[in-house]
Amino acid sequence: MDVVEEAGRYAGVAAIIGLALFLPLFLSQARDIRRLRLWSEHEPNAADEAEQAAVASARAAQQAVIARATGQAEAARAEVKEAAAMASPADRVAAERPAATRVTREGPALAPRPTWRRLVSRGPNARQLVWIVAGVFVLGLAVALVSLQVADGGGDAGSAPEPAVEQQGVVKADVDVAVLNGTAVPGLAAKVGDDVETNGYALGAVTNSELPADESMVLFERGHEDDAEAVADDLGIRSVELIDADSRALADGADVVVIAGEDRAEL
Repeated sequence: MDVVEEAGRYAGVAAIIGLALFLPLFLSQARDIRRLRLWSEHEPNAADEAEQAAVASARAAQQAVIARATGQAEAARAEVKEAAAMASPADRVAAERPAATRVTREGPALAPRPTWRRLVSRGPNARQLVWIVAGVFVLGLAVALVSLQVADGGGDAGSAPEPAVEQQGVVKADVDVAVLNGTAVPGLAAKVGDDVETNGYALGAVTNSELPADESMVLFERGHEDDAEAVADDLGIRSVELIDADSRALADGADVVVIAGEDRAEL
């Protein structure tokens, strides 16, 4: 699962890098398109004039090449005639070759540019850039989500259930808690006892306290102070003290005793 998580992270980083690389291209493409539009609005005939100028330049270059080739051909013919006039008849016959074997001065025709080269030189337009950036972003997001789901599923499948352990290593199921009602409200001890069981503790004796209590408190036997602190945190009780003899007699051997006071009756 570590490999999957690492792959997801790398894919997310690659997607972000891809977005960072495509964003300048997108901005540059949009800027060039906006510049061309402004140019076409200010000079509507500029494209035709540029095309005509390019055609005229191409024709002039073609005529110059033709004139240069014609002049070279005329010069070559003159040299051949002069050499033929000076050579003997036998030399002229030996020097002549079939027309098929003569090397012309014409160069090979220019091969057409490949399609991929034209596409690369032209570059993607604004719409294509938007689709490319969106695709890279969606792909990176999908890979990251899948890796997180796989990692979460693997962690749930490979983990074993653990006992309910609270702060300072307290095992709630092993803590016996008695509840005493320190008020005149009937059923308050049973209500607090339900809260004790809901938090995972073992409920012990549930009865009335001999002394009234204005504020709820948690009492503990020696050696169970950590258990009492955990019970107090779960029930929202601030007072934690060592158990007295009267409460011990009513607790029926419980490790922790909760005395429900008047503040608990108001909840």
